[in-house]
Amino acid sequence: MNKTTLYITRIGVVAALYFILTVIAYPISFGQVQIRIAESLTVLPFIFPETVFGVTIGCFIANLLSPFGVIDMIFGTLFTFLAALLTMILGKHKKSIFLAPLPPVLLNAFGVSLYVVTLTGLTGNGNTGINLITSLKYIFHYFKLIPYLTVATWIGIGEAIATYALGIPLLYALERRRKIVV
Repeated sequence: MNKTTLYITRIGVVAALYFILTVIAYPISFGQVQIRIAESLTVLPFIFPETVFGVTIGCFIANLLSPFGVIDMIFGTLFTFLAALLTMILGKHKKSIFLAPLPPVLLNAFGVSLYVVTLTGLTGNGNTGINLITSLKYIFHYFKLIPYLTVATWIGIGEAIATYALGIPLLYALERRRKIVV
């Protein structure tokens, strides 16, 4: 199999897995306290750079089902893309494998929490409207620091569980397999 076919196949498989894992674990994939198991795949760009696109596509498709509507489709996908990109850069610079989960944990904890905290009504004003402009205005109008930091902590913990407890063992297994095959 040539490299282009291998890369495209890997991207498709990762995108499909991301979507499937999110749907299977739907009740814990969205919300103020979440462990999106599919986020364990965001560490893959550490050893497979092309999977940046797989996790991004998978995240976008999964976020079509999000209770946060278009906000999550755009910004949730953007944070996942940036996290995967940073993870890829860490891998290219041969950093420690234990740093691979750091970008997904930090970007999702502090980024996704910006809209989750307000749109879930933790500030006393729930709104999960689909209109992008209205939702953005709502987020900025009702934003409060303490609930935001609380949600950022919980999303960070959930992300750490997905990426460190599941993602790191996945990276080790794939790295070991890759050395055996090559």
